[in-house]
Amino acid sequence: MISPTPTHPHTAGNRARISVLMTMLRDMGHDVHFLHVRRERGDDAMMRHAWGEGYISTPYKKPSSRLQKYKRRLCGYYNTDARYTYGIDEWYDPALDETLRTLDQRLKFDTVIVEYVFFSKALKYFGKDVLKIIDTHDAFTNRHRHYLERGEQPRWFSTTAGEEGRGFDRADVIIAITDKEKDAFSKITKRPVITVGHMVPLHKPDKSADAAGKILFVASNNDINVHGVEHFLDSIFPKVRQSVPGAELVLVGSVCDAILDQDGLIKLGRVEDLKEVYDSALLVINPVLINTGLSIKNIEALGYSKPLVTLRAGIGGFNDSSETAFLVAENTDDFVNKIINVLTNAEISRNLSKNAYEYASQWNRKVSVQLEQVLN
Repeated sequence: MISPTPTHPHTAGNRARISVLMTMLRDMGHDVHFLHVRRERGDDAMMRHAWGEGYISTPYKKPSSRLQKYKRRLCGYYNTDARYTYGIDEWYDPALDETLRTLDQRLKFDTVIVEYVFFSKALKYFGKDVLKIIDTHDAFTNRHRHYLERGEQPRWFSTTAGEEGRGFDRADVIIAITDKEKDAFSKITKRPVITVGHMVPLHKPDKSADAAGKILFVASNNDINVHGVEHFLDSIFPKVRQSVPGAELVLVGSVCDAILDQDGLIKLGRVEDLKEVYDSALLVINPVLINTGLSIKNIEALGYSKPLVTLRAGIGGFNDSSETAFLVAENTDDFVNKIINVLTNAEISRNLSKNAYEYASQWNRKVSVQLEQVLN
């Protein structure tokens, strides 16, 4: 597996996704190796402990292309999208080529999985006898538009449908994280696309935990999460506290770094034991306002048997089990009311908790079958 994102620590959903996928492959009996191309910092000691001799690390330097920057600026005068879209290989470090050749000569891989389509060029250095897979995580075609529609500055990677399709065509199989993205990807690539959701640890409800009034959000410090939390604190949380004065919002993860202190807000930052954090909360929220695919934080919460209340934008990738396994709010007032109902009605909370565990159990069984389908 080749990834610009580390597997540890699990401070973001994409890291957890990659780690779980590696664990599933190993549990299936495969000999797995993880090549971390250090675009993001990780914990080398934790990754070495998790993957043993299969852990490999290599430096990363983002290519500097003045020509491409100039081209984007010039084309942007005629086409707004062109200001924000990259070529599919602009983030690929050519220095990685020799590392890949050396590793393949030494280990003779049967299968190679690349995390993210913007690293798909790595697949070109493996022979026709190697099964080549791209694990997408997200759709990048015109991804910048999500931000512009909200009046925000676009972040991270965005490209055109043609460029994303060109990246996909380098693989034998594409992994989509939701059926919606599977349908979208199938329109721009000749390769088969298979949905593989995110498997999560399962924990039955902890009836002994004192979680009264505690609302939890676990997230990384990306702009979508930060904007969602800020909106929640400004427009939703004050109304919740009017009805439930003792209510507290517990933030966990690097998202805490971007949020100012205020009454009723508890910031724990990065934590080692997520189970303890989840056990201490009565319900979990997902306040994001932009839909970017499957929300790993949602299915993680259900795996911990937590009542979940999410805005519609955060529910991509889930089938219609709202009002039984989780609650979906259509607007700000609906979000407020649903949170208050869970905080104040023990029967609603118990039923959601039980149904969350059952939903996550069924989800895991489905994901296991999906992954087998990819490899076969």
